[in-house]
Amino acid sequence: SGYETVRERFIGLYRNENNPEAVELDRLSNQDTDFSNAIGALKFEIELQPGEKKEIVINLGIIAKTEFSDKKKSVVERFQNVENVAQSFVAVKQSWEKILSSVKVTTPDRNTNIFLNYWTPYQARVAFDIGRVASFYYWGISRGFGFRDTAQDVLAVSISDPEKARERILLLARQMFSSGRVFHHFYKDGQGETTRHCDDPLWFIFAVTEYLKETGDMEIVNRVEPFVDQKSGTILDHLKAVLQFVKNNLGAHHLPVFGRGDWNDTLDYIGGDDGGESVWGGMFYVVMLNDLIELLSVLQETITRQEAEKLCNMIRDSINKNCWDGDWFIRAFGDNGKKIGSKSNKYGKIFLNPQAWAVLGNVAEKGKLQKAMASARHHLDTEFGPKICVPAFREIDPAIGLVTRCVAGKKENGAVFYHPTTWAIQAECLLGHGDIAYQYYRKLLPNSIDSDRFQTEPYVYPQYITSDEHPTAGMASHSWQTGTAAWMYRVAIDYMLGVRATYQGLLIDPVIPSHWPEFSMERIYRGTRYMIHVVNPDHVERGIKEIVVDGRKVKTAVLAISNRKICSVDVVMG
Repeated sequence: SGYETVRERFIGLYRNENNPEAVELDRLSNQDTDFSNAIGALKFEIELQPGEKKEIVINLGIIAKTEFSDKKKSVVERFQNVENVAQSFVAVKQSWEKILSSVKVTTPDRNTNIFLNYWTPYQARVAFDIGRVASFYYWGISRGFGFRDTAQDVLAVSISDPEKARERILLLARQMFSSGRVFHHFYKDGQGETTRHCDDPLWFIFAVTEYLKETGDMEIVNRVEPFVDQKSGTILDHLKAVLQFVKNNLGAHHLPVFGRGDWNDTLDYIGGDDGGESVWGGMFYVVMLNDLIELLSVLQETITRQEAEKLCNMIRDSINKNCWDGDWFIRAFGDNGKKIGSKSNKYGKIFLNPQAWAVLGNVAEKGKLQKAMASARHHLDTEFGPKICVPAFREIDPAIGLVTRCVAGKKENGAVFYHPTTWAIQAECLLGHGDIAYQYYRKLLPNSIDSDRFQTEPYVYPQYITSDEHPTAGMASHSWQTGTAAWMYRVAIDYMLGVRATYQGLLIDPVIPSHWPEFSMERIYRGTRYMIHVVNPDHVERGIKEIVVDGRKVKTAVLAISNRKICSVDVVMG
């Protein structure tokens, strides 16, 4: 028996997995490693008599450092017993079945079914559990939890494991200052680093409102949690603190001061020391403020709601007045009001995010929103999906930032970036474009590109695909290190299949490809399993002709909250 931990020692020089040197020479180093490309190659010598059967148990696990000395012996001994291993394996299977059975879909597309029922929620849950804690191969350091990443991950579990979502919201609350600022990264409660990113605090609104619509757990808004600066307040107080952050972080155009980035961390020097202004950030603020306004209405917090409405309208008006470039919305204002993401620029003339979030925030009249998304399709779409911006930057610009130092066609510099494409799919659904939304969705499935070209796991969403602005177009990178899975999962369920939670009940609003004749979904919502069957006899992309709930026609697309274990819903589109 033996083992190897370093890929290069196992495969050898000038070889590959077809002829590894360690197998050929029957030589494993039996050495641990804390560097290089780590692998786990195990060798066992087994002798079997005719008809004999033996079982081998391989344990791979983690024990917390603080508990290692006390538990290392008992844990290892426990799993040397084959019966204990079998019982634990059953428990693991049951745990995943509980997670994966919370939503089940059956569509005419087998590939969509496989990803929405298995691979995508699996990746989303893995990201929630461990993907945000450390990222060694990406950064080379342990980076802690990203606040915005952690907030968005609530999407991954709010249906299947609402208790975990609740815990995560309370954790996020403890990383906030009473001014509404938050740690950009945090390591333990009250320990982290602050930056000048303009978007971080508002993701807290997103996490709280998504959780509340899913669960109806209004008690959480009165839960008291400490701020970082020694004060304490309810979750509602934390939300109000975010509102104050918004008021104090607007620039000359009443748009967010860019600081050291917004969602796009590589736009880290827009406007130099003054920070410039983020147009996407303004749209994001509108979306999040709308979510907060809706919650405040439910809570009958009239004064704060009116304050939020006034602020939201001011930002929306500025976007309409200052940010339209004729065919699309610009990305930012830099030094001396210079436009970024404009026809007047040499590089980065159009960005995907502002076009999609203009729709998500409904910041303009519909014709302008339609035109913005049409421009995105025309200028950004490729055989692999839409690029994050075009043309890619090919000259370093210190007044824009790191994106101009990235290789053209990779990362945020003109790649097909998965995360913002989920928002483009959502935007197309909101505009009623089921065929276009589905085309984007299909293009970005991880197995849609030949694996020799794709090069990462064909079942995992990567961070990006290299675009046609680079010779290695179609190559994926940074698999797992992305928030894409949670967003793609929920955008597909909530907006494409169109079954999403509201404070009053489930909203039925499918926006599907016109060639689909039908689809079905099982979905847990507030303790009830909804069995939903949608037929599309007229082959429309959007529109509902009839909804029947438990044998009775209803006049509204928002289904009243049921007190039954199972609720049957039949929908006719048209």
